[in-house]
Amino acid sequence: MSLRNALIVVLLVEALYFILTRLTIRYLGAWTLEAELVRTALRLASAGCFWYLMKPTILSKTPNFRPVRSVWFMAGIGLFLLTPVVVGNYNHHIGMAFVIAIASIPVAVKEEFLFRGIVQNLIESRRSLVVAIVVSNGLFSVWHVGALPHSVWMFSQVFLAGSLLGFVYAKSGSIALTIALHAAYDAVFAFTPLLARPFSANWGFLVLVPAFLLVAYWAMSRESA
Repeated sequence: MSLRNALIVVLLVEALYFILTRLTIRYLGAWTLEAELVRTALRLASAGCFWYLMKPTILSKTPNFRPVRSVWFMAGIGLFLLTPVVVGNYNHHIGMAFVIAIASIPVAVKEEFLFRGIVQNLIESRRSLVVAIVVSNGLFSVWHVGALPHSVWMFSQVFLAGSLLGFVYAKSGSIALTIALHAAYDAVFAFTPLLARPFSANWGFLVLVPAFLLVAYWAMSRESA
């Protein structure tokens, strides 16, 4: 299959996934066991399709883990993973928290395959890394409409978190690393609140900004290249 035809199939699969998951949220609720099982099945099916159609694109970078030993990377990722600790307030019962934490793995696989492995890679091959990250994470933010509360602050956080992962992927070349970080971030949220009195969700923006800046500086520098 040509790249053009493969991309058309990817687009159709993602459109169907978007519609079915939003219908699932509407009729089964956002955080019910039934809804999470349906969405997980859809995520796995979509990820499998993306892998089958676009595997060479998803794996087009050569992993290099030497740069991740940088203090800038470690500081940025530390703040990134601190965000759900500071603002998370989901209040799931422990059984549902474990379900959502486990489901964060197929969430991360599916979204990283699509937005980093496919969209970011294809745009970067034709434009620049910065353009690729801005466009792919603009789409990443829009994709979350209907799945998150409608708030400028909330979608700004989605954009920053996705952009941070985009820089990690660009520098390390490892889709597995971005999947692990994405899954860990979502899994921590599942068990919140971890603070007796967590901050408002909007404050997550103030934690993610320095996290993003540290990782972006790390990714754009020549250190450990």
